Amino acid sequence: MTDTCKIIFYCKDCEKIVDAEKINNKYNYTCKVCKSKQVAFGTEQSINSFYRIKDKEEK
Repeated sequence: MTDTCKIIFYCKDCEKIVDAEKINNKYNYTCKVCKSKQVAFGTEQSINSFYRIKDKEEK
């Protein structure tokens, strides 16, 4: 297993990778930083690609 297969959480409000907390038994998560429910999850590679995190860090 490589580092790109690791599941990470991205808060759409904070616009960064965060730790998340699961809500009930569903695939819903809250951001531990801002308590928002706008949290996406996926592999590190897919989140970085979809939200263009590397491009934002360069600016």
